[in-house]
Amino acid sequence: MNRRDFLVNTTLVAGAGAFLAGCGKEEIIQKEGSVAKRKFKDMEIPLLGFGCMRLPMKSEKEIDMVELDKMVEYCMNHGANYFDTAYMYVNSQSEIAMGKTLKKYPRESYILADKSPIYKMKNEADVRKIFNEQLKKCGCDYFDFYMAHNINKNTYDTYKSTNMHKQLLELKKEGKIKYVGFSFHGTP
Repeated sequence: MNRRDFLVNTTLVAGAGAFLAGCGKEEIIQKEGSVAKRKFKDMEIPLLGFGCMRLPMKSEKEIDMVELDKMVEYCMNHGANYFDTAYMYVNSQSEIAMGKTLKKYPRESYILADKSPIYKMKNEADVRKIFNEQLKKCGCDYFDFYMAHNINKNTYDTYKSTNMHKQLLELKKEGKIKYVGFSFHGTP
């Protein structure tokens, strides 16, 4: 190995070592009787979240709000304060139910993630219109996380034609979304 190759390889190994030294060592915050959390930017995110795709039901079409309130209270009392809902969950009732039960808590005490229904978008105006509808259904002024949901070969053209990415970044600038993301449901 010549001197140049040695210096390049040493620099690469040292750089990779420095990079990897910081990976996977995020501080885990653990309090007695509470779900462990991990620091993410300005938040402490629980390692266990509450998915709202399936909620307790009284009947095929009616969410059991008494049971949901008990579940959410238990989660909040034990640090599992991350709630993940979406427009289409539980026959489009999840956001409404979560809005009702979460209104009992200060907004800053929980983390709320929601997702766009790309399949309902017909034009650019729909992105903001449906987003505002979701805020109203959830009874809040902002989402901590908001995802362009279910991007795949059938929805990608709509994602592009509605300028969704740009619009979500604008909503972020307006303070209506803290962090923008996406979910992919397709094949390579």
